[in-house]
Amino acid sequence: MEVPMKRLTMTIVMAAAVFGLVYAGGGTEKSASSTGGQKTINFLAVWGGQEAEVFKAMVKPFEERTGIKVELEATRDLDAVITTRVEAGNPPDVAGLPGPGKLVELAKAGKLVDLSQVLDMAEFDKNYSKGWKDLGTVDGKLYGIFTKAAIKGLVWYNPKTFKSAGVNPPSNTWTWNDMMAYAKQAQEKGLAPWAIGVESG
Repeated sequence: MEVPMKRLTMTIVMAAAVFGLVYAGGGTEKSASSTGGQKTINFLAVWGGQEAEVFKAMVKPFEERTGIKVELEATRDLDAVITTRVEAGNPPDVAGLPGPGKLVELAKAGKLVDLSQVLDMAEFDKNYSKGWKDLGTVDGKLYGIFTKAAIKGLVWYNPKTFKSAGVNPPSNTWTWNDMMAYAKQAQEKGLAPWAIGVESG
């Protein structure tokens, strides 16, 4: 089946606690057959070693079916690299981001394109639940397709610290604003509201 393609200046795969696929760019919508199509996709990611080999095996069927080659470019400083390239007008076609925050940042800056412009959304909706779809949505537009999730980003807390700040421990109804309000209260009482266990891995 011929699928109309929009010329993409950027496609991003977010990778960290959650992985996703997002597109960015502009241009005129054209058929891949009428233009010859894009023959090489530059994929910027942090993946190396075994992860890189698994990725290459994963995209091989896509390459064979479409004739499009996917070139993986690895970097350990992905956030800085992608920021520089986007600002220079030379973004990668695909990138594995280290966290979802960059997706929101790029979407709000108008650097991404709504995926509904390049996907068969009827087919997409058959394969993804609304909750999964919402993970990649910013301001009502779909910018990401998450492919897997992990619990890497859990926030741990000590109930005694909350009580010291005069705040009840979090409940299932807590929002981000509630958490920020707690942080302010804790700080006002001379407590450190946040800590990162870098040495613990």
